[in-house]
Amino acid sequence: MKADRLDLAVLLIVAFCLAGVAAVAFFSDPGRQPALVAYLYPATSAPHNVWLAEMQDPAAKRQLTFSDAGVYDFDISPDGRWLAYAERHSSGAVALRLLDIPAGRTRTLVDCVAIKALCTTPVFSPDGAKLAYQRSETASRGFGLPRIWLVSLLGADYDTVPLIADSQVLGHSPVWSGDSNTVAFYSADTTQPGILIFDFAPRGDDGVQLRFIPSSHGAMGALSPNGQQLIFPELVRRDGRFYTHLRIADLAARQFAAFTDPQGPTDDVAAQWSPDGDTVALARQYTDARWTPGHQLYLRRLSDETESLRAVAYDPRYNSSYFRWNRAGDALATQRFPLQSEGAAKPEVWAHDLRSGESRLLAADAFLPQWAGA
Repeated sequence: MKADRLDLAVLLIVAFCLAGVAAVAFFSDPGRQPALVAYLYPATSAPHNVWLAEMQDPAAKRQLTFSDAGVYDFDISPDGRWLAYAERHSSGAVALRLLDIPAGRTRTLVDCVAIKALCTTPVFSPDGAKLAYQRSETASRGFGLPRIWLVSLLGADYDTVPLIADSQVLGHSPVWSGDSNTVAFYSADTTQPGILIFDFAPRGDDGVQLRFIPSSHGAMGALSPNGQQLIFPELVRRDGRFYTHLRIADLAARQFAAFTDPQGPTDDVAAQWSPDGDTVALARQYTDARWTPGHQLYLRRLSDETESLRAVAYDPRYNSSYFRWNRAGDALATQRFPLQSEGAAKPEVWAHDLRSGESRLLAADAFLPQWAGA
């Protein structure tokens, strides 16, 4: 009888364990999780802090950081668990902090207050193993020009080292390729403006790790998910005025081409690759009869034989220039600025569902949207 009771107890324990595992798997399934967008709020007053809202229910929002001095910028890890943010300090320095979102625990990632540095623009690698950021250290007058640094997220010590050992290699605005093998950034060397591309494992037969692409625009471009192509903005002069068009670099073939027509009636200021690498979202303002007061979002499928564009959430009352894809590639989070407002205009955060075509306002007086694991 005792053995039967023991067997029954073991069976019950096993059943409860299996039920728990099944429940965790059910609720952790990305398809069952709400689509979440993080952003900085408020935009027009200090301090800025990071908030999180649901795409389908914007009223379901919560504050993630509670910094008295404010958050400069931030990024969310690919799995949605970690928030890395650049926190201002009264000394003028900016430190990197790391928040475990589910647990609510915060720790210092890089103590840039102690070393009197500006550490900003954290960007997680897609595999979650590393984090790139830009760092400006104290100089004779204020802070020097920035360099790109890395933080290892695999160990508990979070070791940080320069991406490139040569202290003369300056840069800002790092971006990753989808395979986590490449970091591209804009050169902070004003005597040689352009984009630097660093491969941890060289892709070419020549074994070169660091490549340079001349560009006078001053803004970083977008790497394709496989790290083989780069779309970047470039200035062009037409009819006595400067406009922006997009160029594309084939890094493997070392070839350059126009992605959008430099002589066309357009001003194309930014682009982002979809996760599958087949679609590019771009911000465009037409300069002919199709003119709008601000830039609108368009999609271009690279697999199409024609170069036709599809408008996304077209609304001439807004300007859109900052936007990010979700991991599934079926939605865009955007920062929009209302061009017609009764009072003081404030930036807004929107989400656009590309399957349904529905657009939803997530937060007013907010900026810098990022997807949180969706």
